[in-house]
Order: sequence, then structure tokens, then C-alpha cells
Amino acid sequence: MDFLRRPILVIFIFCLSTLGVKKVEGKQIYVAIDGTDDARGTLEQPFASLHRAITEIRQIHQSQPKTGVTIIVGNGIYPIRQPLTLAAEVSGTAEHPIRFVAQSPGEVRLIGGEIVTNFEPVTDPQVLDRLDPTVHGKVVQADLAALGITDFGSANGRGLELFFNQQPMPISRWPNEGFIKIADLVGGDPVDVRGTKGDRIGKFYYHGDRPQRWQQEKEAWLHGYWFWDWSDQQHAVESIDINNRIISVRPPYHGYGYRQGQWFYAFNLLSEIDRPGEWYLDRQSGILYFYPPLENGTAIVSVTSNAASLENVKHNQF
Repeated sequence: MDFLRRPILVIFIFCLSTLGVKKVEGKQIYVAIDGTDDARGTLEQPFASLHRAITEIRQIHQSQPKTGVTIIVGNGIYPIRQPLTLAAEVSGTAEHPIRFVAQSPGEVRLIGGEIVTNFEPVTDPQVLDRLDPTVHGKVVQADLAALGITDFGSANGRGLELFFNQQPMPISRWPNEGFIKIADLVGGDPVDVRGTKGDRIGKFYYHGDRPQRWQQEKEAWLHGYWFWDWSDQQHAVESIDINNRIISVRPPYHGYGYRQGQWFYAFNLLSEIDRPGEWYLDRQSGILYFYPPLENGTAIVSVTSNAASLENVKHNQF
């Protein structure tokens, strides 16, 4: 499977103008994907990251504050794990600008994530037993911890994200489209809003037997419109009683409560990876499971919420 052998691509693109034939004045700092941050930052010994180049600008301005600097970035893809901060001490002036330029010809991409290179087939019998047989041989896995990624954020869609060929991929969910309805309420704390009745406790009956598949899920979540059609909330699942078909969600409960006939869907479920593009992350093991939509493609996971930030930058040229 070619997908398992291919390095993986970009989500966030930060474009740099090419150097071309423009004359470079002042200090020059070189960055390249095959460089090292303990190098000298020269053409022959380039740095590996823009973070290291920015540190070098600070050091230059400590001794030569009125010095223009050009950072020449070699072709390639540069993962940015921490925010790229350009503060006042690395800012230039109109006469002595700080410029970031791409080495010509070519392309420079800065991505707010990590390229995933270690996908492999799913072979664990226990995992395969939880997946639908129709996706066996199609779902792959990658050990994110082996890539140095350990901060996964929350499981409710506000944490790590997956992109494939620069497109966001959907976290696994059921149903794949639309919603299911609350069959009835268990009750315990009734609420009546001008004749619209419900209950404040997030414990309700469901239709069908699908949640039986979720018994081994570690962090199942629900997203629903629990009382009014215009007020939604996400809930972690606290427990599932498959004998009585009851789902209990973890507090805090929805402010308006819950009502029979309202709708929700479940997400973040390994057992519900059943269509191309869906994925699930086991936050305990750091294993990412993914059903790639194409055999050949590139994917990355996001690892920083602010891929680039500017603070008090004056007269910098990009």
C-alpha cells in the first residue's frame, strides 16, 4: 500500500516571497530542512528552524541594533510545533528591515502540525474485532507518541485535528449523517418552560441497539440539541445501559435540560470508523486510527493552536 510508505503533507501554509535576483544587504541567516539548530546559520551550515533564526536576530541586534537581516529559507516543508513569535526585539526599520525570503527557485511551506510518516496496517486482533469487518485492511494506524507528539488536547473536537491532502478529516461518528432522537427521559428533575416539558438530568432512553458497539469506547461523546433546536452542547458519555437502552451523560448538564424527541449524534468512537476520511485517536496509547480517502496522499496532525504570531512588529518585510 503506497500510502503507508509516503511522507505526509500540510495544513497551514505560510508563503514567503522568493529571493530571486534581488541584492541582499546586511546580515544573512540561512535555514534549510537538512540544517541543524546548532550550526552557524550560513549557506554552508544552515539552521533547521525559523525559531533558531529568530534567536540569531536577537543576538545580532544586541550588538548591532541598526542592522538589517535577511533570513533565507531553503525549499521544503517546515513543521511549526510552537508559535512563531516576532516581537519588537527582532523587528527592523524602514532603513534596516528584517526580511524573510524563500530561496529561489522553489517553495517554502510552514505547517502548524507534524507530518505523519509512520502509518502501518492495523493487526491487533482486539482492535480489528471492534472495527466493522468491511473496513479491515483499509484502516491504518500511526503511533503519534513515537513522533514526539504527546499533547492531544480534548477529545470533544477542540484538540488535535487530522488533515489529508490539506483537507480537514471528520472525526468518527454515528450516524454518519444527521441525528438520532431521544426516545424518552429517565427523569428525576422535571422542567416546564411555558408548557414545553422536559427534565434537567442528562439521562435518557435511545432507540435501537447501536450503542452496544460502544461498550469498549474510552471517550465517547455526544453532540446534541437537547431541549431547543437552537441550543446545542457536547457531552462526554458517562455510562451506557444496553439492557435498558439508557445513556447517561457526564455533568455539567445542559442549561435548559433534555426533552423527548430532541436529537443528537455520537462521535470520537473507534468502532464507528466506517467511511473514508474518518479517524479516531486513542489518547491513552497515542495511536491514531485513520481510514484514508485515497490510497496515495499526505496527512498531518495539528500540534499548535497558533502557528504564527506577530507582536509589535514594525517594518518587517515578508
